[in-house]
Amino acid sequence: MLAHTSLPPLPPPPTPTPTPPARRAAAAAVGGGGGVEFRRKLHFLSAELHLDPFPLLALHPELRSAPLPLLHDSLRLLLSHGLSAGDASRVFAAFPALLTSPPEESLRFLSAAAPLPPPLLRAAVVRSPRLLAASIPDTLSPALHFLRRRISLRRRPLPLAAALLLAFSVDRTLLPKLLFLGEATGLPDPAVCTIIRRAPAILSYGIETNLTPKLKFLADGMGKDPATELTQFPHYFAFSLEGRIRPRHQTLRVRGVQMSIKDMLTISDDEFKERLVDAALSRQRT
Repeated sequence: MLAHTSLPPLPPPPTPTPTPPARRAAAAAVGGGGGVEFRRKLHFLSAELHLDPFPLLALHPELRSAPLPLLHDSLRLLLSHGLSAGDASRVFAAFPALLTSPPEESLRFLSAAAPLPPPLLRAAVVRSPRLLAASIPDTLSPALHFLRRRISLRRRPLPLAAALLLAFSVDRTLLPKLLFLGEATGLPDPAVCTIIRRAPAILSYGIETNLTPKLKFLADGMGKDPATELTQFPHYFAFSLEGRIRPRHQTLRVRGVQMSIKDMLTISDDEFKERLVDAALSRQRT
């Protein structure tokens, strides 16, 4: 009689690793008749643009059916305006729809109306790819009109900080900042516009996260008149409140050293320390 041998139970099958939704969607497209053309498209995205194609396909499904020559045309368009291949990759990663809708009109507007020469255009687009995705009639053109007419920023070409503002809505972003600064400082509109012309980036800062706390510290923490100080040094808002403005002011107050806000914020750490040492030595001599 054969002995009944108790065999060990079979191990459970391995649990499959979940596939991210983006990769499932792309894989489905490949399996659904994507064929050679689709694989060439994946190769273009991954090998030439150095982008992961699966998130792009999830964000912009039109890529699945777009002809490969159209994608090449979009890349060539950006390269012809002074952008590098790496710049183009960053633009397409942020706004994959630009791969299937080459931003010819936006580039023409920025080049001719702003106008931004190739080096400045490249710098602006790299900093804010949204410039190429924004609507000309709804965003770019009204923002340029606002800067030219309301702010009286006549410089041609626009400085980089002002060019970046073209991607912002006039009604939701630019105009509210202008009105806020007038109310907060008590300055008339022409004086506020003068401040903005000298430091256009002010219009890109958040009212609650940047402008309000820094104005409050300028007035309450430092005992300064915001209208006077911003007229003299409008770049005040560009510096970190907790990383530079507050600690340097407190150091000067403790040491009893007087310094203009511009000097306090713009000099290097080494020069700031040297100023403190010089002030201490000066007091000892007297």
